Order: sequence, then C-alpha cells, then structure tokens
Amino acid sequence: MFASALIMFLDVPLRGESAPWGIVSFELAGTPQRALRILLEWKSMGALGYAKLIQVADFVYLIIYAMFFASLALWIGFRLGETVWSTRAAWAATCAAAFDVLENVVLLYEVIRFTSPAPFPQLAAAFAAMKFALLIFAATYAVIGGIALLRRR
Repeated sequence: MFASALIMFLDVPLRGESAPWGIVSFELAGTPQRALRILLEWKSMGALGYAKLIQVADFVYLIIYAMFFASLALWIGFRLGETVWSTRAAWAATCAAAFDVLENVVLLYEVIRFTSPAPFPQLAAAFAAMKFALLIFAATYAVIGGIALLRRR
C-alpha cells in the first residue's frame, strides 16, 4: 500500500495539459510528437526529476504488484480448488511485470536523453498496453474468484 501511495505522490507533479494522467499519459503517448510535447511540458514545470524518479521507483513497484497479484490468484485458486485459471492469472501478473520492465527501460531512455525518436514512444505504448491488459486479466480473476469465495460461505 505504501508503494502505491508513493507512486501516486510522485505522479502528481507530472499532471498537466499534455499529460492529464501523469506518467500514464507518457507511457501511452504512442507518437514522438506527443511524447516530446509531454517532455517539454515537464521541463517547463520543473518535473523531469519526478519523471526519472517515478521510473526508477517503478522497478521496485512492479515486483510488489506482480507478487501481490500472482500470490492472490494462486491463493484464490487453492481455496476454490481450481488451478487452471488461477495459474493463468498468476502468469499474467508476472508477464505484466516483464512488460513493465521493458516499458521502463524505454521511458527512462526518453526522459534521461530528453528525446523521443521513433520507435521509442510506440514501443513504450505497446509494452504499456500489454502490461495493462494482463493486469486487468489478473485483477478480474481476483475479483471474480473473491466473489466466488464469498458466495461459498
């Protein structure tokens, strides 16, 4: 919970006209023009340091969320006596973290070099989209599995 709060705290200075969702806007920019516009806005706001820090902190955060969702999925599967979907959800959380690592490397390159040439924004957006899709799958399994557990009582 502390890690999520820290990431949210670091994200606040990154929100602006070009990046209404902070770092997520940068992750999903998708084009060199949008990514550079975000970088320029962050520079004018004095927020580039926060962008670098949030990327570094995310390397720790991705381990935490991957372990949380994978463990939760496996625990729910164990309690339900179900292993197929729980294993898939656990692997989805693990693969999401792997895509997050790739995304972070690309975004750190862009922020440190203060440049966003193709194909970096496109790669970051693709990695981020895969990360989010896999995390949504893992979280959906946790919600549905949690409801199934509650209904058993």
